[in-house]
Amino acid sequence: MQHVIDKKLQDLSCPVSLFVPICGGIIGRTRLTQGLRNDDLDRVVVEKLVAILDEMAELKRESLIAPDWSDAQNIRVQLAQRRAFKQAIQDDEIRVKELIDASTKAAS
Repeated sequence: MQHVIDKKLQDLSCPVSLFVPICGGIIGRTRLTQGLRNDDLDRVVVEKLVAILDEMAELKRESLIAPDWSDAQNIRVQLAQRRAFKQAIQDDEIRVKELIDASTKAAS
């Protein structure tokens, strides 16, 4: 059975050699390659890698041009900006709910 990381990398057309620098030190190329071959990667590491791969897939889907996976620094910056934007939206939603709750209680 093909490892989920292998599958996602193939779907993204991103080789392991380009993925490892995008990960920013989570795992090295040799360890990832061996872990995929032997299917003995730590579950926590796999979860982190899959989360990054999912973010990369979202970036690819929403980009007008295909991302250049060889530009790891730029990809990391784009992913970080997208995370920050999503967090800001979530924080705003929480604040709006708090304001609505406060105004509802004040009106009662």
